[in-house]
Formats: sequence, structure tokens, C-alpha cells
Amino acid sequence: MEQLKVRKKGMIVLNCIFYLVLSFFFLYLQYAYRSHVTPFSVLYLQKSIELFWYIVLPLIVSMGLLWKHHRYCSAAFVVSTVLIGFKILEGLFIEFNKMIVLSLFFYVVISYFLHQLLNQYLSLAELNSNYSENDLFKPLLTEIHCSLQLNNGKHEYAGVLTNWDAEGCFVRLNDWPAEKMKKVSLVIHFGGRDFVEHGEVVAQSTSLKGVGLKLKYSSKDLKVFNWVEFVELVEELGFDPKRLR
Repeated sequence: MEQLKVRKKGMIVLNCIFYLVLSFFFLYLQYAYRSHVTPFSVLYLQKSIELFWYIVLPLIVSMGLLWKHHRYCSAAFVVSTVLIGFKILEGLFIEFNKMIVLSLFFYVVISYFLHQLLNQYLSLAELNSNYSENDLFKPLLTEIHCSLQLNNGKHEYAGVLTNWDAEGCFVRLNDWPAEKMKKVSLVIHFGGRDFVEHGEVVAQSTSLKGVGLKLKYSSKDLKVFNWVEFVELVEELGFDPKRLR
């Protein structure tokens, strides 16, 4: 899939970055506890960075990948937490401590659930283009045409839906937008109907022709169909963006 520039970071990504920072301090504190020294010494902190430089580097790389929403950020998060867990486990073989065992158990449990939440977030349609610039054919076998309207319809950009779910979608535009898009109106032309929904651009492809939209749920109207009704319709027809690849 195409690498994206994510404008609005999800809270789970920020939490994972903060958790990796805390992971190093967790390793630092248990090492200080086992060595019977105060953890509030600047000299000891510098010594710990020298001792665990091979842990610090993967943590920094993982935090950078998470911030950029790189396709390998989930794997990097797993590698970093496994390294921390392995290093703590290694210390337990040298000197067993029940408190550290209990702390390690909670660390593993929290890491697992954070990883699951991260994967769920990264699987959102607004963060997955469902196509690549190297594709030989069209993004989907069945094209669902749509358009993005800016400034109350003064500017309009046509495109096709390439991915969608209940919370948002990804649109591949026919032309490069001449202006930066933030708040837009999505108009989908499908089945002889127009489905209209308001949304916010949260991601954009490096080629600038694809945008990920987080949509707001507008109330149903007798005259205008909204996003919820579109999702219900395509699900009834059996349209799945992954199967249409």
C-alpha cells in the first residue's frame, strides 16, 4: 500500500510513543532496584544509557515510525517491547525478585492490549489507501465515483472510493488538489443516488492524489442520503473494498 502523510495523529499512537518512553524508565528502575542504587542520580542515568544503548536505539526508531504511521510501526512496537521484556527477564535469572516478576507480568499484559488497539487503529479505512501507485490496473474492479467539495461547493475534485468502513474512507482523486484540504464534503454517486457526508482530511498520500477522510455522522434526511445509509447499502450488495482489489 502507498505510504501516507498522517496529519491528525490518533490518541493510541501518542499513547504507544509515551509507553515506549516509560518502558525505558521501567528497565532503568528495575536495574537500579537490583543494583541497590538511587534512580535519581544523573550519573547513574548516563551510565544506564551507555549500558542499554542497544535498547535506546530501537526505541527511538520505533517512536519515529509510530509518529509517521509507517507500515512497519506495529512490528517495531512489538520488537521494542520484546527487547525490554527480554532484558528484564535476563536480570531475573541473575537475581530473582517477586516484585519485578509481578511488574513484568503487567508490562506484558499492557503491551499486548496496546498492540491490539494499535493494529485496530492502523486498519481504519482512512489510513489505508487499498491501492499502490505501482498497480497495473485500476484500484478497484468496481469503481464508486465520488467528489470532494470545499468552501461550500466552490471547489470540487472528482475521484473514486478505494477503501471504506463505518468511520471513514479513502478517496483517490483524478487530479492533484490545488489547495490544502481540511474540512470537506464528500458526495458519492452510487445506484442513481447521491450520498452526502461531511468529514475531515486526516491523511494524504505522498503522491497527493489520495486522501483519507474521517467522517461525521449527520442525521438522516428524507431528501439527502448520508454515509450510514451508503455503508448499509454496499454491505447489502456484498461490496467489500478488499475483495474488489
